Amino acid sequence: MKKYILLFSISALVFTGCNPDVLDIPQKGVLPIENFYKTDADAEAALVGVYFDTHRNFAKSDKEYNYGPIFGLTNFQSDDIYLAGSGVGDCVMQREYQQFRYTNQNPVPLAAYTAFYRSIHTCNLVINNFTEDKLGSLSETMKRCVAEARVMRAYDHMMLGIYWGTPPIVEEVLTGESRPGNAESQEAVMDWVVNEINLALPDLTERQGPDDKAGAVKITKGFANAIKGKALIWKKDYNGAKTALREVINSGNYALVPSEDMIRIGHADGKATSESVFEFNITPDPAVISNPNHKYRVGWNDHMTFNWRFEWLHGSNIKDAQINNNGWGWINPTGKFAKDLIENDGMNSARRKAWIKTYDEILYDHQWLSDGDTFTPGRTAFKETDPERGIIPNQFIYGNEGYFCWKIVVHKDQGDLNAIDASWDRNLSLMRYAEVLLLYAEACAQTSDDDGLGLKCLQDIQNRAESNTVSTELTLEAVQNEKRFELWLEGTRSADLIRWGKTESLEKQGYYVAHLRDELADGIGPVHKGYVDESDDNYPATYYLDEYGESNIGFKKGKHELLPFPKTATDINSALKQNPNWD
Repeated sequence: MKKYILLFSISALVFTGCNPDVLDIPQKGVLPIENFYKTDADAEAALVGVYFDTHRNFAKSDKEYNYGPIFGLTNFQSDDIYLAGSGVGDCVMQREYQQFRYTNQNPVPLAAYTAFYRSIHTCNLVINNFTEDKLGSLSETMKRCVAEARVMRAYDHMMLGIYWGTPPIVEEVLTGESRPGNAESQEAVMDWVVNEINLALPDLTERQGPDDKAGAVKITKGFANAIKGKALIWKKDYNGAKTALREVINSGNYALVPSEDMIRIGHADGKATSESVFEFNITPDPAVISNPNHKYRVGWNDHMTFNWRFEWLHGSNIKDAQINNNGWGWINPTGKFAKDLIENDGMNSARRKAWIKTYDEILYDHQWLSDGDTFTPGRTAFKETDPERGIIPNQFIYGNEGYFCWKIVVHKDQGDLNAIDASWDRNLSLMRYAEVLLLYAEACAQTSDDDGLGLKCLQDIQNRAESNTVSTELTLEAVQNEKRFELWLEGTRSADLIRWGKTESLEKQGYYVAHLRDELADGIGPVHKGYVDESDDNYPATYYLDEYGESNIGFKKGKHELLPFPKTATDINSALKQNPNWD
């Protein structure tokens, strides 16, 4: 019987069980493997599979289509958000993950774990088949394709190492009988990542300057060195991290976008900017989007998941932002985050305006139906007492203290919704130059900043944000604060807090939840004014109890530093040992 390329997709099964989507690859399933992996064209085609399959699995899991697995893994445990939705009956399993009540069967880490190993599988198909042992010699194209796949595989392992500590390091295309064991340590994983990057760097291309859009959506030396630097930060090799990250900075291929363009970060008109170190490019394709099973969907459903939830508000069309009152409102900034950001930056900073909105801005700076065809932003007597705007009587917005997410909410006037099926048309970013600068500043704060570049990196972020706070000296605390504000909802917060040993806020994660009401609507004030209802403020902490009657909410030291390996993985793979206190 001939071996077919299709059969190699079984490697993911050792981690995830049978998955028809992975096996359904019609463009490859008819080609015998002995006739493939021979030419430059084959190498390019195989590399396309790495980009396509990795993006698809990062952006949408098999059973959870409401958000991308990588976004959920890295953001849902942040202490700076409410995972809100309609209430306690919404996003239930995701809320378990956020509040540290999850088990080894929770779908949030499972989806991400699966996505990383599926990406590793497609990378290994390139790396293992384009070798000198098999082909005699490799062309420059083949070497580049292998290098790009090697960097993507290194990124996958780095993320697995950050969240699971000792994941199996998988360098081969696995069979159904494969049982890879744990890595020796988290440090060993990061050492392996760094070595992989070093092997790849000679064969990678450079981005050709900050205006090179093509260089922002492919794996380059800049992305490779950024990943290397991040891995070295994680193993506390700060001097090594400085060297790697300085390569990115000194290349001149990246630049922060201007202050006025911060509003574009993460949106359709902000694709492949000078600030992008690497992002997956999305080009909506009618043939792909029209697939009834969405097997190869190029977008994902977070345009609905994170859009404002307006079911308890008047009005159905905020023309410059919303999609016809259809948002599910899963994420709201906590009052503490919003107030801290405002205190740090000022209300008029470019970053504050790009990241969050206040209830007053919703009321007075967005057009409601009762405004008619003409509209001028700002507070007026009519708007203050208009009964057809704001929260409706005797209702509230769950998990909200008067502040709304703007950073990952659909901006209609920026073209965020594609014209084919109105799904989100933004790119999925894995690394922004702002993170590179902050990683470098941290490495300097942990060691030395002899030439002042670390401080300059920090100041560049602050000045671009138009923040009222601009550091005059480099301290770790200043970097930590800046990273909190700049990279909000970009997948760094909870992992950073654990890495820094600053878990106090995570230990109280989910203890408090409040709701936003309106004084005019509730008959206790003469004009619209948001106020916080704390009647259920400690409901989660008193409802979710362990076997001893104690609250089951919050980060537990000695347990939650690492995620549990998914039960589906440990059940299948007897060589995979569970993390401490998760048996």
